[in-house]
Amino acid sequence: MSTHLYCVLPHALRGDVPPGLSGVDGARVRALTVEQLVVWVSDVERRAPMSFDGVRAHDAVVEAALEMGATPMPARFGQTFSDDAACRTAIARRATSVETVLEELQGCVEMTVIITPSTRRMLSDLEPVVPQMFEADAPGAGRDYLEALSAREAASGTVQRTANGLAERLEAAVAPVLVKKAQPRSVMRMPMLTLSHLIRRDDVDAYREAISSVKSGPELRYLLIGPRAPYSFCGLDAGPGGAHGMNLAD
Repeated sequence: MSTHLYCVLPHALRGDVPPGLSGVDGARVRALTVEQLVVWVSDVERRAPMSFDGVRAHDAVVEAALEMGATPMPARFGQTFSDDAACRTAIARRATSVETVLEELQGCVEMTVIITPSTRRMLSDLEPVVPQMFEADAPGAGRDYLEALSAREAASGTVQRTANGLAERLEAAVAPVLVKKAQPRSVMRMPMLTLSHLIRRDDVDAYREAISSVKSGPELRYLLIGPRAPYSFCGLDAGPGGAHGMNLAD
């Protein structure tokens, strides 16, 4: 059996895994103590492959930790070790960095804003390329459609500039409650930005109110996700660690 790592918590929560909590492949979640840290893990047959169900199960365990009151330091999905001893060794090797980041995260949660072209904009862009999608059921028509839209955007940059402007207005609105922000990320070839913000738990309502005060306009729309565990702020070296959580190989 291998040991799958979910998250790291402050030592004060030693042994407080909720009864019956299960994770990847339905395995029981248990706690390990590593110096002044508590680590949530479970036994798995092998390294869990990347899958929707696996990622969702992993995240559910991390969110269960968040609901207990302390802020967990989520592990990147796929942090699996040969046994508990190997897991302890990997964490102990980076214990000072982990403790520093974990302390900074306490009392905080992550809020995420995803900016995409509006339905109106997508329909407008779709009109000139629709015939390409239905020509004799040509193979790869969907890919050709996306490439055509990406090429058009690359040539004009209109939507991207508008998205960048909206991102700036959103971040200005939440600045009073912002603890830290991650670099905006484009998550697909089409213009689509993700903003990750670390805020205090007590400021969630104020954050939502600030976000709702910003109008996206006809070209764009945005989706607010959170509060959730701070996956984007778990880098063990300088700067945020990206949207995947703590990576002990960093």
